[in-house]
Amino acid sequence: MPQLAIICIFSLTSILAYIFSITAPDFAPQAIALITIVSIICLKQKQLLIYFIAIIINIIVFTTNGLNSPVFFLIYFLLFIIAFQNPPTTTLSYSLVLILFLSQSLNSLYSLLPLISLLFISPLVWFIGRQYLENFKLNNSIERDETDVLLWLSLKFKTGICQIIDTSSELLSQPQLSHTQKEQIHKIKDSAKSLLNSSQKLEEEIDSQTDEK
Repeated sequence: MPQLAIICIFSLTSILAYIFSITAPDFAPQAIALITIVSIICLKQKQLLIYFIAIIINIIVFTTNGLNSPVFFLIYFLLFIIAFQNPPTTTLSYSLVLILFLSQSLNSLYSLLPLISLLFISPLVWFIGRQYLENFKLNNSIERDETDVLLWLSLKFKTGICQIIDTSSELLSQPQLSHTQKEQIHKIKDSAKSLLNSSQKLEEEIDSQTDEK
């Protein structure tokens, strides 16, 4: 799904929650229960689950007086959840949308503090999301490198080493070779076998590390 569409969906969760808090705040428990049931049904769809979590948290916060809500801290958890699942720009854009709608409940100096904290935490969440995304790309790059190594070992390296061993065996069967020549060929054959065994061990280690991941 395009990033802009994801930002729009997250923004829609705040818009709907804000409208709900104005028009039908008394039905918040029923709405939360219904959305929870739907989210359980869609439990395997991770991205959908995040949307459901977002709208549930938004409904809870907006219907309990926004910035003055006793459970306002849930907004922080929501931003970090989004940051670990989406690009940093998505989290930052959604933070700005939240700030816009939550500012509607600004009615005192005390309620200004949560809004200021949200302004400060948004860049932090953006930074964490960026680091997570970079680490994710790095891990994918490492996995691709491991796959390339395995392909090279299984397709090219082993084939070449086996050909060296077979050719050495054929040469050793030639009666016209001198004793010195046979010794040299034996050394080449033994070195090739040693390399083949080492490559098999390396392949097994990479396989075991991949299975652990």
